[in-house]
Amino acid sequence: MATNQVERNTRLVRALDEILDSLSFDETHPIKILRLAEGKEVVVVQSNAFTISRIYTSGRPDGKKPHGRESYYEYFCEQLEDYKQQHGSDEGFGLTPEDWRALFRESYDRYTRYLLFAGIKRWADVKRDTDINLATTNMAKKYAPSEVAWESYQYKGYMLMMNSMANAELCLMEDERQGALEQVDLGIQRIGKFCGECLRENYGDAENVTRERYLSNLIEFRSDLESVEEGLEEGRESHENEGDDVDFLAELEELLDEENTN
Repeated sequence: MATNQVERNTRLVRALDEILDSLSFDETHPIKILRLAEGKEVVVVQSNAFTISRIYTSGRPDGKKPHGRESYYEYFCEQLEDYKQQHGSDEGFGLTPEDWRALFRESYDRYTRYLLFAGIKRWADVKRDTDINLATTNMAKKYAPSEVAWESYQYKGYMLMMNSMANAELCLMEDERQGALEQVDLGIQRIGKFCGECLRENYGDAENVTRERYLSNLIEFRSDLESVEEGLEEGRESHENEGDDVDFLAELEELLDEENTN
């Protein structure tokens, strides 16, 4: 039995070595996007010499389908709709603590993915993932106990910032500078509203972090857009350089390390 296990381990490691060699990672090309036979894409990232991760670009980042659905969020939305049909309203709807944890864990994995997508300028994917995470945390705020909901809801300011920036970047890709400014203005308003909500519900720490980091970042981003009257491309390159591959890969590596130790 022990000999069979060693032989199996040897085959696995050699197969892994061959796969890694075929991917040809190096310092200048730490990311590979692979298209699968069924049409899906998988991003393979080597964040350092010893850490390699694969992330599906749609559905759940891990590629799994809970209850046959694309995500827990999709599954629980169906549960909510079924509840409404049976009871005539959503009053009394709720999930178990285990269900909320599954949703929040899925949102964290989605956050890791949209951090990666922001780094490689896939703004449509960032918009999609932040839209879903915002909907998830709003669902928790409405249907979960307050102390459970705020485990996720405290990060809504960051989600709003990234969502606004993604919408603005998509406008800039279409040379719609005024549209980009409008998206940022909308994001600033939404974050300001969230800050007020934090204060009303006595979550001052969340308000402080949101105002000093995420609201401030979005205001600065708007200032950069507004100052580019001539030479739009130069301004965009200046903003994009803030998210160089080295920076976002370091943050991604830290997130993945946290995930492995939990």
